[in-house]
Order: sequence, then C-alpha cells, then structure tokens
Amino acid sequence: MKQILILLTFFSSLVLSAQITTVEIENLKKEEQSLKSQIANNEKLLKVAKNDVKSQLNNLMLINAQLGEQQRYVQQVEREVKRLKSDIRVLEKELARLMADLAQCKSQYQRAILYMHRNRITQEKWLFVFSAEDYRTMYRRLRYVTEFSKYQRAQGLAIQEKEEKVRQQQAELNGKKLKQEQLLADGRAQQKKMEENRKDRQQVVNKLKKRQKQLSSTLEQQRKKASQLNARIDQLIQKEIEEAERRRKEAERLAKQKGATQQKKADKLKKDAAADKKLSSNFEANKGKFAAPITGSYMISNRYGKYSVEGLKNVSLDNKGINLTGQRGAKARSIFEGEVTALFNLGGMYNIIVSHGKYLTVYCNLSKVSVKQGQKVTTNQILGTIATDDSGNATLQFQVRKGKTTLNPEQWISR
Repeated sequence: MKQILILLTFFSSLVLSAQITTVEIENLKKEEQSLKSQIANNEKLLKVAKNDVKSQLNNLMLINAQLGEQQRYVQQVEREVKRLKSDIRVLEKELARLMADLAQCKSQYQRAILYMHRNRITQEKWLFVFSAEDYRTMYRRLRYVTEFSKYQRAQGLAIQEKEEKVRQQQAELNGKKLKQEQLLADGRAQQKKMEENRKDRQQVVNKLKKRQKQLSSTLEQQRKKASQLNARIDQLIQKEIEEAERRRKEAERLAKQKGATQQKKADKLKKDAAADKKLSSNFEANKGKFAAPITGSYMISNRYGKYSVEGLKNVSLDNKGINLTGQRGAKARSIFEGEVTALFNLGGMYNIIVSHGKYLTVYCNLSKVSVKQGQKVTTNQILGTIATDDSGNATLQFQVRKGKTTLNPEQWISR
C-alpha cells in the first residue's frame, strides 16, 4: 500500500510539472501569434509606388522596421522550439519511467494471480480460515485474506491509472512534437521572407546611393522641419511650465490674504494643483500599458533618439519621439485622459499637445483635428486624422515628455 501511495504522489507531481510547462508555452504561443499578426499587417504598408527620394527613404525605414519585427519573431520561434525540445526530452524520460513502472506493476499482478491460482486461495479461502488450530490463528488468516484481496484490487486500479497516464503522456508528447515541426516550418518561411526583404532593402539603398545629393537635401529638409517643430513644442511647453509656476505663486499669495473671495480662489488653485498631481501619478502608474496613439495596424518606422539608418552609411537621425506608420485614414488618439493645452499649425500640418499633469504627450502631422485648445479629453479619444504621405501611408510623430524632458514613447505604450 505504501508503494502505491508513493507512486500516486509521483504521478501527481508529474501532472503539476506538465501543467506549469504548458502554461509557459501558451504564453510563448500568444507572443508568437501577436508578432506573426503584426508582420502580416506590416506587409500592407510596404507597397510603395512612388520613386522619389523621400518615398524611397520612407520605404527603407519601413523595410528596416519590418526586418526588426521578423527578427524578433524568428527569435521568439527559436526560444519556443528550444523550450519544446526541453519539454519533449522531459516527457520522453517520464514516459519511459511510466512504461517501466507499468510493466513492473503488471508483472507483480501476474505473479499474484499465479500464486492465487496455484494455492487455490480464491476457492478455498474460507477452508483456509476455518482450518486454523485456534481462534487467534483464524483471525490472522482472515486478516491476511482480506488484505490480500485489497492488495489485488489496488494493483488492478494502479494498472488502469498508469495505462491512462501513459496514453495521456504519449498524446502530449505527440502534440509537442507536432507543434515543434510547425514552428520550425514557420521559422524557415519567415527566414525566406527576411531574405526577400533584405534584397528589397539593398535595391532601395542602391537607388538612394545613386541620388546622394537629393538624399542629403531631403534629409536636411527633414532635420530643419523637425528642428522647427521641436522648437515650437519646447516654446509652448515652457509657456505651460511658466503658467503652472504662476498659478502656484498666486495660490500662495492669496492664501496669505484675508477675505472670502481670495480664499475661494486660493482653494480652487490648490484643488487644481492636487488634481494635476493625481493625474501625473496615474499616468506614471500606467507606464507600458497605454494603447498605441494610432488606430489600426501600424509599425514603428522611426525610433527614439539618435541612430544610424541601416543600409546607408553616414546617415543618422535624431528623433525626439517615435514615428508610427499606419494605413491611409488612420486617426491619432489620446493615450490617456488630460487637457489639450496647445494646438498649432506648422507647415500646413496640425500638432496637438495634451497635458496629463507633469507629463505631456505630443501628436504631430495631422491633416484634420477633432478637438480644440482647452478641451478635456478621455483615454483613446480621437484627436484628429493623420496626414497621408506620398507613399500612401499615414505617419504620426508621437512624443512623451515630462516637462521639457523627452522620454522614449516605446517604454510607455504596450505592443
């Protein structure tokens, strides 16, 4: 009986281990499916009809972004395959132990049946009991016969449970092997697409190298435009900071004065300051959880900070935010509740700054707007329509700031 309990405990631990591993693999599977879906959506954005330098440069950035997504997907597949291989090895060992244990259990059961048959215990058990010399011996024989019958039933049940466990283990093993084969096939297919994209990238790079003068001119125009835009944003944010400081000093001044009117104004200013502080705290608490500020499928075509353009030598970019490229008609939406503190037009495009207490989000390159300055907005509220470029795509320039300090938006939105 003790041996049976030990075996059952062992099987229970195996089941728990398998469940934990399955949960981990399900999480990997969700990540893999998300990346796969993102790559499929990105392919729609890579179709460029224009052949001018600006369109080709945009196309190069999109191809680089797609290659980055594909690389992450392949790495995810490799991690999942590695995990599956490990699980398969564990399952094969467990299955071998179960098979050996089952064979041993059947052998013991067979020996018990043969022993019963040879000694005719089943047919003559009562004769065996009542033929005892005294009452004490008879009681011992009765206990022996009873325990032996229990042992037989337990052995039979143990064999059934082990056979079922072997079937389950075999099914799980086959399932993991099939999943591994599917993943390897997906990985190979994605590698092939990556090679095609690398060839496309090289073609674009070759075209741009032949038009180096135009490329330099286009990049200089983009830098000049970005510099003007950021200077205007800095100016408006500085104005907002100064206004906040003015309100703080005004609250302190009014608090020192006597009179119901002054006290009422001071209380309102304090209340507004407390609301801003709470909004800042809530914004900070949701870091990494915000929805993307663009509707529909998109890809990050330009990343935050200073970096070189892969494929082109001596070409570097400096982005105060990130560029999110989506399909024609995509909308910009506020990632969190707040107030539109600035709305301005520069070079024919609208730009919006939304305040979330100490934090601010900036939405640039809009052809139309759906809000006005001073308006309160809610999370995911549509702010306007993103302008369509020569490639037929809509690219939103998005920034996150704490005061005048720029932050990496990728760390704030979920993907």
